[in-house]
Amino acid sequence: MDAPSARDGLPDEASCPICLEYFRDPVSIHCGHHFCRSCIERCWEWPTAGFACPRCRETAPERSLRPSRELARVLEIARRLSRGEALGTGEEEEEGCQRHREPLEVFCKEDGALLCAICRESRAHRAHTVLPVPEVVREYQGQIQAWLQSLKDDRDKIQELREAEMRRSWEYLEKTEVERQRILSQFQGLRLSLEEHSRHLLARLGDLERDIRKVQEENVTSLTKEISRLDARIQELEEKCRQPARTFLQDINGTLSRLGKENLQLPLSPLPELEEKIHHFREENIFLEETLRSFQDILMFELPEKMTVTLDPSTAHPQLLVEPDGSSVSWESAEDPPADGPGPGPGTDPPAHGPGPGTDPSVLGREGVTAGRRCWDVQVAPRGSWALGVARETPGSGGETPGSAEWELWSMGLCRGQFWALTSLERIPLFPICAPSRVRVALDYERGQVAFFDADKRSLIFAFPAASFKGQSVHPWFLVWGEGSRV
Repeated sequence: MDAPSARDGLPDEASCPICLEYFRDPVSIHCGHHFCRSCIERCWEWPTAGFACPRCRETAPERSLRPSRELARVLEIARRLSRGEALGTGEEEEEGCQRHREPLEVFCKEDGALLCAICRESRAHRAHTVLPVPEVVREYQGQIQAWLQSLKDDRDKIQELREAEMRRSWEYLEKTEVERQRILSQFQGLRLSLEEHSRHLLARLGDLERDIRKVQEENVTSLTKEISRLDARIQELEEKCRQPARTFLQDINGTLSRLGKENLQLPLSPLPELEEKIHHFREENIFLEETLRSFQDILMFELPEKMTVTLDPSTAHPQLLVEPDGSSVSWESAEDPPADGPGPGPGTDPPAHGPGPGTDPSVLGREGVTAGRRCWDVQVAPRGSWALGVARETPGSGGETPGSAEWELWSMGLCRGQFWALTSLERIPLFPICAPSRVRVALDYERGQVAFFDADKRSLIFAFPAASFKGQSVHPWFLVWGEGSRV
């Protein structure tokens, strides 16, 4: 009869309820049930609401894993029995000294060797520290146990740190989810509010259209009836004029008397009243339009990701001085600025072409933008002339100085007291504005939009209509000109 296996002799409690195998590194949890450490860690890897026991479903707010060393030793014995291995008495059968055939009873600490009594008295080991085997085993076991305990303490600390990090990560994920829901709720509420207001305005506009059509129909009907009455009267008089004299003169005085009493009275036109209704409707919506426009400006100002721009000295005009860290550029020419300058002077017409590479002191930023929304703030000096914006290198260009035929510009700036919106083809004078000390350039690459804001007042200065950057890299672009000018 075959001997029963170790598994057959052990209760079901010796197996992990998750993997149904013998426990491996068994641990107990808050409710007292045991699991393999790896199994329960996988179950608790993504908890939703507390830490639930897979067996009894009891839930704990915090994760707790306690090692079950006694159970691990029992299971190790069971595994060895199932493989037919002898357990032994805990002491291995020792071989004697191969040279003297004597038992190995002592240990040389200097040479790390087991010795018999004869070897111990030899000249090679006489001056060494030699201890009985049980004593030296206890000594080294103590040292190893100390290191073992230190390693276990380190492991427990790391496990606690990992659990704390996981808890914090979950807390952060929950916070980001709360923010996500808050943003979705706010924008959903705003969208519904705008849709409702839009439907209300369109309904009012529909009522106004119906009133216009009704009045138009009534007015046309009234005028048509009057035209029909006058047609009948005209036909009647024309027929009377064709009558013979005797018939024509009968009751001629009565006919003339009736004609004298007929005075044409045109009906009052309803159009002035309708025009007043339309004007009133338009006036009511002006504030709403201004509010929505301000809201769009705020989004253009706030949504882009802020980037740090570093000036590229290799692209700078010879008359410019770029700081070594690339944070600023200034006009440092010893010569007087050219009379024609980079912008139109007072009393002159702005040129309809971009500034040339030989005349415009400009410099590029190193960073190129090929996607997304970006913005950067620029501090501008109150003296001299300046311009800033973006430049796009056209396909096939050699990357020469911005402003040449190989670059397209979208920029704005101040020249001789006048603000201008500048492109490679034209310069548009801007309405008088208060000179900003800090300008934000906002770039929406996909929409092809370049906008300029007074960064301190958060107010829009100018925005170019949508352009196409054609997949090319767009670089920040800066121009300074005249004594004291700096950005």
